[in-house]
Amino acid sequence: MKNQGEKELQEKLRSYAKRYKAMKDQMHEIGFICPGSLVQRRMTCGNPKCPCSHDPEKRHGPYYQLSWKEKGKSVSRFLSPEEATLFREWVENRRKLTAIIDEMYDISQQVRDCMLPVKVAQKRQPVRTKHTPKAGKPPQNAR
Repeated sequence: MKNQGEKELQEKLRSYAKRYKAMKDQMHEIGFICPGSLVQRRMTCGNPKCPCSHDPEKRHGPYYQLSWKEKGKSVSRFLSPEEATLFREWVENRRKLTAIIDEMYDISQQVRDCMLPVKVAQKRQPVRTKHTPKAGKPPQNAR
């Protein structure tokens, strides 16, 4: 017969396994993913006679810009409104996937903590060695 502690451990592990499976099931619903971010911009054209140079409400746009890192450098592309709609979903899918993976990691850590007993760390004493003076310098207490 299992003791109470063993039963509680098994119940916890079943609960963690159920949560973990729910996270795995959510991953199946995610479509394409895209790293980076998508922003909507309104820009000035640079013509000093254009109303956009004086009034922020009259800037040109909206323009959609997708940015990501590639080989350590930032890369940006301007997108059409249709492309922006598609890539907005892909960027959001990546964020959802990252959140799911983070949750799976947290659950895994909780399972590890349940399965491995906590050991009290023993404080290590430093190893003491005799100090030997450098060549050419007499020990300070020898004066």
